[in-house]
Amino acid sequence: MSERDLRLFLVLDAVLAERSVTRAASRLGVTQSAVSHSLRELRSRLGDPLLVRTSAGLEPTPLAQSLRPDLRMGLDALERLLRHQPRFDPATSTRSFSLATPDHPQFTMIPEFIGQLRRMAPGVNVRIRAIGPGLPDELASGRLDLVLAGAEVEQVLALDREAMRTRVIDEPFCCLLRRGHPALAGPLDLQTYVALPHVLVSTTGGETGIVDDALAALGLCRRVAVTVPSFPAAAYIVASSDLIATLPKAVTDRADLLDVEIRTPPLDLPRSVAYLWWHPRFQHDPGHTWWRHALAKALSPFRGDES
Repeated sequence: MSERDLRLFLVLDAVLAERSVTRAASRLGVTQSAVSHSLRELRSRLGDPLLVRTSAGLEPTPLAQSLRPDLRMGLDALERLLRHQPRFDPATSTRSFSLATPDHPQFTMIPEFIGQLRRMAPGVNVRIRAIGPGLPDELASGRLDLVLAGAEVEQVLALDREAMRTRVIDEPFCCLLRRGHPALAGPLDLQTYVALPHVLVSTTGGETGIVDDALAALGLCRRVAVTVPSFPAAAYIVASSDLIATLPKAVTDRADLLDVEIRTPPLDLPRSVAYLWWHPRFQHDPGHTWWRHALAKALSPFRGDES
C-alpha cells in the first residue's frame, strides 16, 4: 500500500464519519479542496459515487457502507501498530548480547560489570569476543551488538559514516617495571626510559605504537624487545624481566598481584581512549539501548572529563 493509497483511505473514512467535506477536512487538518480531490479520485478508482448529496446531507452508497467496516478495522490496526512501543525488561529478558573488545577490558572492567549484570538481568546471556575482521558487516547485520575499542579500529569504523559511537574510556598511560629493577634506583627520566628494552602490546600486529610516535616527534626511538598481543601478558613479562611496558592505567592498577612498580612516563603521551561503537539500525531498539547504556555506565569510572 502506497502513501497515496493510505491518504485516500483516511479521507474516505473521515468523509463517511462526518458526512461532510468541510468537517472531514477539519478533522484531517487539510483543505476542503484536498478532500474533494481525493474523493474524486476514489470515485474514479472504485467506479462508484461513494457519497451522494441528499436533503439530509451526504449519504453513503451501498458500496461505501460495505467498505466501511473493513476500512475502519484496517485503520484501527494501523493506529495500534503506530502506537506500539516495544519494551525491554532486563529483569525478565532472556536475550543474548554481544561485545567485541581487546583483552584488557576483559580483566580490568568487564568482570565487575558481569557481576552487576547478573543481579539486574539474571536471564540475559553475554558473548564477549576478541576484535576481528568484518566488524562493520557484523554490526550492520546484528550478529555483533557493540565494539569496545579505540585506535585499533579507527580506520575500520571511525571513517564509516554509518557507525555510531560514544566515548567510554579516557585514561592516562603508566609505566610498569619489576620491583627492584635497576632503573628504579633513580628518577625514570627520558634518557633512562629510551635506553630500556620495551614490551609492546600490539593487538593488530603492528610493530610500533603511540610511544614510538611520541618519541619520533622528539627525534628519539626505543628498542622494542618483545611484542605481544595481550596486555596481561605484557604485565607478567615485565614482572619476570628487566623490560619496561607502557600500559593503560586500568591495566597497571590491576597489576598489584605481581611484583611490579608503577611510574609516570617521562614524556607526553596521548590518553588511552576507547569508544563503544554500534550500527544506527539498532539506535532505537530498546534492548540494544539498555545494553550499551548499562555498559557505558559500568565503564564511567574509566572516563575522564570531557574537557
